[in-house]
Amino acid sequence: MAKQHLTLPLLRRNRFYCFPESAGYYEHNEGHDVRRSAGMLQEFNLHLVTAGHGYVEHDGQRHELSAGDAFLYFPGDKQAYFADDDHPWDFKWIHFYGSGILADLTERGFHRSIGWRVRSPLVLESLIDELLSEINQHKMLHPSRISMLMYGIIAEFIEQAEPITAPSAGASAIERMLKLLPELQAAAAEPFDLDEWAARAGTNRFAFCRWFRRAAGQTPLEFVTMCRIQRAKQLLVEQQDLSVNEVARLSGYVHPSYFNKRFQESENMTPTSYRQQFTMST
Repeated sequence: MAKQHLTLPLLRRNRFYCFPESAGYYEHNEGHDVRRSAGMLQEFNLHLVTAGHGYVEHDGQRHELSAGDAFLYFPGDKQAYFADDDHPWDFKWIHFYGSGILADLTERGFHRSIGWRVRSPLVLESLIDELLSEINQHKMLHPSRISMLMYGIIAEFIEQAEPITAPSAGASAIERMLKLLPELQAAAAEPFDLDEWAARAGTNRFAFCRWFRRAAGQTPLEFVTMCRIQRAKQLLVEQQDLSVNEVARLSGYVHPSYFNKRFQESENMTPTSYRQQFTMST
């Protein structure tokens, strides 16, 4: 069995939004079995499964987790999780706390489930690796950086996680959607044809919308709009000689009035007002 267990001293709980108390990984962890009574652990407990299989128990039910799944316990929770006998899991884990994380995760509903499915686990794993590397190399020399890395992990988890009890999404379908995102972003200023993009993904428009939302966390049109607004903001700042109408056209909007409406909804200001923020006075 290979493992790493890194610990940090407890800081004032109101010093950072979130901060790790300990973190590490376990590999080839045969016989791994953790049972904690309620109130025993006063930090959050996040595990990301990277290989193999294991189980979490909650409210009398057992849920199987495999690579790409995660589980999250809140401070004070009763905890029960253990590896599969035949194919024990590998995982990376963090115990953490902070000034605002409890209220935030509770408000977002993360107290309602223990097991979670992560849409892009490799992204989350790479962020955890960054945190482990920082702690391993520098210990407590850069607490603000540690907090920043911890925040990145939590933000990514919040963005990607779905309850494990939700209907299972087809991994291959989600993978197809994720591969299409760079292409769709690059073509965002072109007319958006839902049927064409569904055909590229090898499915129909209804399944495409469903899988796209599971993969990206938003509808295809919301994603396209986000990319268009991003392009428009860049053009407004970098090419001051372009009129707002020209920026609208280059961003994918035929009608300037509709562009103004979408920009206002996104940025809470008009394109002209946004540009004025970056116009140097003479």
